Amino acid sequence: MEATALRRALVVALFVTVGAASAEAAENDKEDPKAETDPGPYKALASRARPGTPEIDGKLDDAAWVLADPITEFTQRDPDEGQPATERTEVRVLYDDGALFVGIRAYDSEPDKIVGQLTRRDRHSSSDWLIVSIDSYYDRRTAFMFAVNPSGVERDEYLFDDTRGDDSWNAVWEVATSVDEQGWVAEFRIPFSQLRFSKASQQTWGFNVERVIQRKNERVMWKPIARDASGWVSEFGDLQGIEGIEPPRRLELLPYLVAQEALTPSQPDNPFETGSSFHGTLGGDLRFGITNSLTLNLTVNPDFGQVEADPSVVNLSAFETFFSERRPFFLEGASIFDFSLSGGGGSEQLFYSRRIGRNPQGSADSRGGYVQSPFNTTIIAAGKLSGKSANGWSVGALEAVTAEEQALVVDSEGLRHNDVIEPLTNYGVVRVQKDFNAGQSAFGGMFTSVNRRITPNVLSLRSSAQAGGVDGRHRFWGGDWEIEGQLLGSRVAGSPLAIAETQTSSARFFQRPDAEHLDFDPTRTSLSGTSGAFGFAKIGGGHWRGSLNTYWVSPGFEVNDVGFLRQADIVRNSLWIGYREFEPGKFLRRYGINLNAWNFNTFGGERTATGGNINGNFTLLNYWGGWGGINREVSATSTNVLRGGPSMLYPNSLNWWAGFFSDSRKPIFFEIGTWQWMDEARSNAGGYFLEFVWRPTANVRLALGPEYDRTHDDWQFVTTEEALGAPQFLMGVLDQKTVALTTRIEWTFTPNLSLQLYAQPFVSSGDYTGFKRVVEPHAAEYDDRFDVFGPDRLSYTPSDGPTEPGTYNVDLNSDGEQDLAFADPNFTVREVRSTFVLRWEYMPGSTLFFVWAMNRSQFDSSGRFDPVNDVSSLFNRRGADIFSVKINYYLNP
Repeated sequence: MEATALRRALVVALFVTVGAASAEAAENDKEDPKAETDPGPYKALASRARPGTPEIDGKLDDAAWVLADPITEFTQRDPDEGQPATERTEVRVLYDDGALFVGIRAYDSEPDKIVGQLTRRDRHSSSDWLIVSIDSYYDRRTAFMFAVNPSGVERDEYLFDDTRGDDSWNAVWEVATSVDEQGWVAEFRIPFSQLRFSKASQQTWGFNVERVIQRKNERVMWKPIARDASGWVSEFGDLQGIEGIEPPRRLELLPYLVAQEALTPSQPDNPFETGSSFHGTLGGDLRFGITNSLTLNLTVNPDFGQVEADPSVVNLSAFETFFSERRPFFLEGASIFDFSLSGGGGSEQLFYSRRIGRNPQGSADSRGGYVQSPFNTTIIAAGKLSGKSANGWSVGALEAVTAEEQALVVDSEGLRHNDVIEPLTNYGVVRVQKDFNAGQSAFGGMFTSVNRRITPNVLSLRSSAQAGGVDGRHRFWGGDWEIEGQLLGSRVAGSPLAIAETQTSSARFFQRPDAEHLDFDPTRTSLSGTSGAFGFAKIGGGHWRGSLNTYWVSPGFEVNDVGFLRQADIVRNSLWIGYREFEPGKFLRRYGINLNAWNFNTFGGERTATGGNINGNFTLLNYWGGWGGINREVSATSTNVLRGGPSMLYPNSLNWWAGFFSDSRKPIFFEIGTWQWMDEARSNAGGYFLEFVWRPTANVRLALGPEYDRTHDDWQFVTTEEALGAPQFLMGVLDQKTVALTTRIEWTFTPNLSLQLYAQPFVSSGDYTGFKRVVEPHAAEYDDRFDVFGPDRLSYTPSDGPTEPGTYNVDLNSDGEQDLAFADPNFTVREVRSTFVLRWEYMPGSTLFFVWAMNRSQFDSSGRFDPVNDVSSLFNRRGADIFSVKINYYLNP
């Protein structure tokens, strides 16, 4: 009852805050809310374009440019901080009623050495760059960044939280470049519709201009920002002189059409595998400025066929694998929904957008026949409301509806059935935050809600899930120090089956027999919990950095319906101290050293981790460099290794890592590294990786990333079996080897026409060479924790099929009778995934895609590792080939 009241109060508070923020944003449309500030000496002046607006051709020969005041004083940030720029730069700013114009002349004493790699849009490359950043909110926290290189490659980025960036943000703007005997020129036209600002008779915006000279590794700025500064946007200068403009009506439409043909191996007896299928679909996106500060984004029937495939993995742990978001609708503006559960970043988040449109969570009964299941859940529609007012209110609200998904079954008698494998689901997320104290402080909150229409086929899923909380931060002592904190609560509800699975999931294991602080109740229909974090840190100023953090998640806290949480029932305390040297010396251009220490416990006081490490990195004067570290963990308790069984001691361990890299400005660049781990018993692991990049010409880039990992795990969990009146926890000695080759080829014909290839051959095998059961999980001596099965008690029965696992039979008490049996856990996974994308932006904002996605995979129980033959056989094997054509058209009525 108390949890329900708390949840209702939180929901009401958050929506009242959203309403207040929206009302204040609307009020800001009517009057200028900006306070007078003292920007210091860095003031730039924009001039109204007269006699007419310039033509965007990269020439700067229009009369309007001559009348604009030039910005000419630039200062180095790298390599010699504080020194004047080695090459002259002139910047002029114009405006009319619809756009801001920025013209930059980048003089160069050696124009034949100007570098402009030709890549697709938004790809950072080792090039010369001109970068314009505009804080049109004038909140000293957020800004819009526009960049171009001499080849005309555009990059744009949304800057937030003063120092963070979101490069998934895409604006529709124009730029043209040219190279001549004096250097090079960039001419920008940035429509006001792509910026956000309040209604005012006179505008003052934060503003900065940067220039990168690639061959000198020189970065210069109009408004210098020190390398040890704690802020970025807050350090901008001011742009003044813009008068008489109105925030534009912002309406953008992006309808799309997709045609797709899927070719798969045919199966004569399977009515669902005929060898090919075709479908077409329509959909679209809408972006509408409700006020000057708030933008509504809607998508109907979104298609993500051009998105790169996820990498292949073999996960033998108790926890879910995290995959980053790649879909454009959820990437754009994602920063406003960022709410890290630990308060300091990382994969554990209150909102994890990949839950929306996920793989169906249920399964169908084949009834002795065949099943056709959708791969992803259909997103019927989704919408986002986001923005930030001039008074510092950040508002974000997301709503999405996914369809009920059914698997089609043709049973052994030819009868058809429809089994629900994912219910109709509604997702809701609300985020609000208020900046104050000139952006040095903020307080906010976030609420998430998931509601499902549960049917008998999916009773194991929760019917509802709510979570939310508040967070805040405050910078002080010149912005170099910061405190931050958060407090959250959650509640999930559903059938007794659903809540029982929640309690016994890998995130909590309430059924652990030795966890006195946990209470597994199979009759529960709801579960609640809390989480929180507090941190105190030095984030800028001088050489030293550091932080002291604490973070807890109560056993009942659950957010995985629309968030990402690996483990509950944890209290983490950590310390970090770091030293940074920014000034070049006799041998090193820069270096850093870090010291970390931590201690983790459960809510029952079980110590689950204690350790520390020292690590560092360096860059030589020639821009080669390296990194490395060593880590030590002392023996502690694992609460998850037996997958719901008793906790178990693990040995002391040591691991280290190291690598080095070459100068990334060169046509050939590489980075190579290794990691090694070993415990004080019999387990060890290691891996090696190489990233090799070759740019044979200015418009072609080849990247190869081979990886090799090997593991010898003396106590890998296998299974739990009932025998002799008790559960038996079985483990094996695993030798696993994994090899992968990530390949990317980019061929850019023009800044708007490019060809991309992603491919990853992947082979992983696991060979188990011995088995045992756990008898004394907390024994002081490692060997006393296990009962090892010898040949007198362990026998093997081969399978009838070449790809099916055999069976191990165990006589636990040596009485000559079989007590339990389990399948051979050996495995070999072979997979090749690739994505081929031809992308043509045929007009600003409008794009044509041609996509070929290929997947070849094979699994068997041999445990054999032969990557050369395995990969070559996959290329000769029939798999899935999906060909898609997608076209969208940008409308800005």
